[in-house]
Amino acid sequence: MDVFHFRRSGYRNQTADRLKPKTPDYRDAPHITGDLQKTLSYLKDTAGRSSDFVMRYTDIAGRDAALVYYLTVTDQHTIEIILRALQTHRYPRRMPRHRMAEYLSRHVLPNSNIVFVTNLWELRELATGGQVILLVDGLTVAITVGALSVPHRTPDTPLLEASTRGPQLAFVENLEVNIGLMRRSLNSDSLTVRQLVVGYRSRTRVALLYLHDVANPNVVETALKRIEAVHVDKLTGSATLEQRIVDSHWTIFPLSRSTARLDNCVKEVGQGKVLILVDGDPTALLIPGTIIDFFQTMEDDQHNYVEATLIRWLRIFSFFLGAYLPALYVAFTDFTPSLMPQILALQIARSREGVPFPAVVEVLIMQTVIEILREAALRLPKVMGQTIGIVGGLVLGEASVQAGLVSNILIVVIALAALSIFVMPSIDFSAVIRIISVCNILVSALFGLYGIVLLAVLVLYHLASLKSFGVEYIAPLGGQNVRDAVLDGLLRVPLPLLDRRASHLQPQEDTRSADYTNPVQHTMLEKPRRGKRRKR
Repeated sequence: MDVFHFRRSGYRNQTADRLKPKTPDYRDAPHITGDLQKTLSYLKDTAGRSSDFVMRYTDIAGRDAALVYYLTVTDQHTIEIILRALQTHRYPRRMPRHRMAEYLSRHVLPNSNIVFVTNLWELRELATGGQVILLVDGLTVAITVGALSVPHRTPDTPLLEASTRGPQLAFVENLEVNIGLMRRSLNSDSLTVRQLVVGYRSRTRVALLYLHDVANPNVVETALKRIEAVHVDKLTGSATLEQRIVDSHWTIFPLSRSTARLDNCVKEVGQGKVLILVDGDPTALLIPGTIIDFFQTMEDDQHNYVEATLIRWLRIFSFFLGAYLPALYVAFTDFTPSLMPQILALQIARSREGVPFPAVVEVLIMQTVIEILREAALRLPKVMGQTIGIVGGLVLGEASVQAGLVSNILIVVIALAALSIFVMPSIDFSAVIRIISVCNILVSALFGLYGIVLLAVLVLYHLASLKSFGVEYIAPLGGQNVRDAVLDGLLRVPLPLLDRRASHLQPQEDTRSADYTNPVQHTMLEKPRRGKRRKR
């Protein structure tokens, strides 16, 4: 794997007047001079303030040496093996000093993950990353040995992205485990991993995974340059990285697809997308992202094409219900009740008898109640969350109707809109629907149906102007890639007919399967042909 370290020299700061983190520059750090006590004194003054910082002294071929490491992130068994190897090895009588480091790495140290370091700033960075540092008096180079040992949970089922069929495996917080899961599932030497380090203090590792002979190289290089240009004090997760590398920072629409499911990532990387993994975060980012990605899941490929197509239509219909149903209720009730069927209009008017608030206030009250219940169910423990969601919704809804604060038809409207939002497979896109719904309610209270139509036009214009790493956000619905929109967009034709990758991603290799052929029937099951009887 190629490792890209943070390089401050090649970065041009476009906002020089902004405040910068007060962190040491690696170019200002001293190099190892060969004086062991001086090096240990520097490490103790800078990195040794922590109680888990350990320095263990030993002797190597008559020279003073020391092992430096952090107790909480290193494997103690590996350290004991290194100490035993250093103390029991029979060193040659005469060993040149300039060859000692090479000799130790080849003949003494049992670990193959060995790196030579001369800069003390990089030495501190490696120590915090779980490396054991070997310092020998008289050597101007330090030997670092990999001994990272941090407990992590094993891969489990996804918590937020349930599936009825297919693989049930999600990422964890360990970057190596996540990369290993991708290697195991996408068993190909074309899978390329590029690692970078982001953050002045956190030094968080970020990995890009893609198929080098399929993914668009422009997307890969753009992602690499944008991540290298992220200069922050600390990187807390994939969400903060996403907000810094996307094309637009002022849009409410997610410009990259976030997922924790392994099968989703395997499918999209095979299509030609780039996967971004952040160490310490089980949520992955898939770029570039288009609006049609948020209506699709890997589960669609696990079902019959008719069922998968109907489910996609259901998601699209649910999107419009969640975004426009409460606003339409306000518009028809307060502005144009004559456009509704007469029976429905009479039913709504009868249900609103005695309600002291206008329709828009009714809707906003119930929307606020739904949001409070949703947040309460999300923050409370799992056992209590389900109870709060069910009991709270029933009690508050029934009590509101009995008290005459809202109408019973509005309860049906709000409940249907809330359930429609939960149909969406992406939580990020569900938040977008909730925001659009509130905006539609406000404009419908001011302008009625005209406000809803005007806002819809503005949203479409905004969507048409968005791009995600050079790819249009509304692709393939923009009209330039009709095949993508029909075969694997609005529809989902049988998988044997999907012989090409999505063209709007501009992959290097567009063919993903062979031509479709009918299955060959078994010879024992073939019906014998009836031949003509020979005349005697």
